[in-house]
Amino acid sequence: MNPAFRSRPWRWLRRTLLVFAGLGSLAFFSSLLAVLWGDPEFGPFPAASADELAALARRFEQPYGAAHRDFHLRDGTRLSAQQLECPEAKRTLLLVHGLLGSSLLLNRPAGLLREAAHAEVVALDLRGHGGSSGAPGDVDSIGQYEADLAEVIAQLRAAQPERQLILAGHSMGGGIALRYAQLRGAPAVEGYLLFAPYLGWDAPSTRHEPPPGADPAGADFLRLNLPRILGLKLLNAVGITAFNGLRTEFFNLPPELPLRSYSFRASESMAPKNARAALAAVDAPLLVVVGGQDEAFLPEAYPALLQGLPRAEAVVIPGASHDGVLEDPQALRAVASWALLTEGPALRREP
Repeated sequence: MNPAFRSRPWRWLRRTLLVFAGLGSLAFFSSLLAVLWGDPEFGPFPAASADELAALARRFEQPYGAAHRDFHLRDGTRLSAQQLECPEAKRTLLLVHGLLGSSLLLNRPAGLLREAAHAEVVALDLRGHGGSSGAPGDVDSIGQYEADLAEVIAQLRAAQPERQLILAGHSMGGGIALRYAQLRGAPAVEGYLLFAPYLGWDAPSTRHEPPPGADPAGADFLRLNLPRILGLKLLNAVGITAFNGLRTEFFNLPPELPLRSYSFRASESMAPKNARAALAAVDAPLLVVVGGQDEAFLPEAYPALLQGLPRAEAVVIPGASHDGVLEDPQALRAVASWALLTEGPALRREP
């Protein structure tokens, strides 16, 4: 056989490998370029109206007496919490705040939930939020929020093993609660109470356009660095995580505030990768409560997402907003009815 003929397949293979190597290098450097894309810029922070200032002041009111409590984690992080005690209660409700939030903003909802669910309520500051330690808007790795919850829940279990434990969350806190439901080896809870949970950017419940009649001034509050997000997702797909601490989610807030952005790894930790899979993974009674006038999410999507899950229920509260649903009387009545149905002994399952 002609030696030149025998060498042709090798030449073809070598050229093919060179082409793939070139495409891989191009993809890598394109991703790197996207990662280094500049941060978005906002104009001057708009002056708040008198009504807006009054509403903000009301959110910071502390009408319910609460004891301060700290949870110390294995990595040295300290998580701060407000504890609204209820000595005769048979359950503890661990409440996780939403985006840019803290337990300070949950004092009123926590007090109302204590009455509705007849439960002790522990309103937790996630790491990097409120009074907790940690870099604002950042975590050490994707999935750390739910890992922190596992440590907190284990400590609550150890302190009061006879009590039921309900994991509750609002918005981002609800998304983190669903990530917790998928966390292997985590301590079990007896129920999940989610208020307008964030199910992910691609979830059917996420609103990508402002609702009709929305204030156009609010459209400039949040900006995403989409090129950086896409670049980081490509790099993470091949195991490169060194850039995950870069900020990808930005908010038009006064510069003196410590929390005005979130890193990629923090943003990826806010919601489950797949909403339906996460909801199906919940192995305890689940109640989802969402306002009919929610500005961030599509309320009608939640009943459809829960369809076919025998222990799950979605309640849409007419007229309630994204934050207002936490204090809405009809929402609290729904919580009270659900809490009554789920009363029972703690499962006492080990982590």
